[in-house]
Amino acid sequence: MQLQHPGIVGCSGMEYIADYTDSQGETISIGECIVLEFIDGQPLSELLSSSPRYGWKGVVSELLDALDYMHAAGITHRDLKPSNIMLTHNGQHVKIIDFSLADTNSHAILKQPSGTRRYMAPEQETMSTPDVRNDIYSLGVILSELPLKGFWPAIARRCQLPIEERYANIAALQADVERHSRRATFLRWTAASLVSLLLLSVIFGSVWNIYKEQNRIPRLTAKAMEQLEDSITATQLTQHIDTLTDWRYLDPQVNEKILSVNAFIYEYAATQLPECSEHERTNIMYQMLDHWQHWHDHIVRRAKFLIPKRKAKD
Repeated sequence: MQLQHPGIVGCSGMEYIADYTDSQGETISIGECIVLEFIDGQPLSELLSSSPRYGWKGVVSELLDALDYMHAAGITHRDLKPSNIMLTHNGQHVKIIDFSLADTNSHAILKQPSGTRRYMAPEQETMSTPDVRNDIYSLGVILSELPLKGFWPAIARRCQLPIEERYANIAALQADVERHSRRATFLRWTAASLVSLLLLSVIFGSVWNIYKEQNRIPRLTAKAMEQLEDSITATQLTQHIDTLTDWRYLDPQVNEKILSVNAFIYEYAATQLPECSEHERTNIMYQMLDHWQHWHDHIVRRAKFLIPKRKAKD
């Protein structure tokens, strides 16, 4: 009756029910009764087999909160098991029931070994003094039956260690859960970050490869043009623009240099572009020839303009 917690069945008091006669004429004696809260729900034991995708972490959180409150009040349940844990239909909230074996250090009554064999801590078979670690052992067995993954099996195993090695109280257990949760969150965040970085690197690599492939021919063409400019400069063709005297004298020199530049273009396309296909080499060579044609036309135009002027002057 002193426990007032949403995770623990409520008890409103005691009531005496007088003897009465049932429909078959038999006398029924009930006597003193405990008046308990009605719980619209079902025991955890039924849900374990029928609801594998249940929100178990929320159930465990509420169960730990209720046990922490109970133990802080100096009460040990001593018969914690799935059938004594109800889950309400409205909100799926925890309700611990059946305190018939519960005990406190302040009472001498019920100081005797008791519990349900599978869920009962080993020391309860021989020790009559209640200890909150009795419930922690039972909690560990329950946790091991729940479909919980990650760090929870390790928590359940520690709960079932010998009494001196178990969690001293629910607060210590909750602190360990919090520590494991932070570590699991960090590992998930780290893994997600690494995966994201890996994906970004793959995407960047793919984009960079596409960019390089799309810009490979323009880069090679620009390099070819630069080489062509150097070749034209080496022939000193531009000097003839300012030293024209006679087209007939100039023509063989210009033709010789034109042939030299043309030879350079074909040789460059054939030998300096090994990674290109034949089609790509041809395109680059045509662009070089087009560029050279502008030079050639410029020389011819200047020659045709200056030679007549020089002759007229002479």
